[in-house]
Amino acid sequence: MNFSRCYYKKTKKNFVRLSSLFLVTSISFFPFFQLHAQKAQKKSFQLEQKEAQLISPSTLSQKVDALLFEYSNQQREKKGLPALKHLEVIQKAARDHSQDMMKRQYLSHFSPEKKSVVDRVAKYVKEVRASLGENLHSVQSQKGLTDPEAIAKVMMEDWMGSKSHRANILGEQFTRMEIACVSSWTQIYCTQVFAGEGL
Repeated sequence: MNFSRCYYKKTKKNFVRLSSLFLVTSISFFPFFQLHAQKAQKKSFQLEQKEAQLISPSTLSQKVDALLFEYSNQQREKKGLPALKHLEVIQKAARDHSQDMMKRQYLSHFSPEKKSVVDRVAKYVKEVRASLGENLHSVQSQKGLTDPEAIAKVMMEDWMGSKSHRANILGEQFTRMEIACVSSWTQIYCTQVFAGEGL
């Protein structure tokens, strides 16, 4: 497990148990102040998958995307918060980051060029005037990823079990959310981006 917290202010029944490493990290941005970050940590875990047959990476990614979006809004509903809606701009930013992390094999809110979620969103808008948040997660297994529901559930449990990640998901300042996952046969990276009004 890899946790970090940043603030930027200005149906098969047989279970397949796989040894995996998952990584989680989060960031929040509020206009006009400065950035704070914590160093990430790692932890091994066991992923139980019901489905034993491999599915294509693109299908896996799409299904995990949709499930994480659904699960996140379910958590908000439990707290009496309005559901977050889609927004293409932050979807593009999330997709760019997941693709880059997969291609260059890293997990961080900052690219090797030190670009953050603010920079990624700014690529698609003239000016960033909204609050932004970002959660990251990665799961990998050399035996293969087969079960979108199992993957999405463990990601959601990890996020909700972390005060900082949960704060993004339940943030009252946010009205929009997008999730973009990119996967290979053995690894998946997911970027969850939140935005308030103003984009």
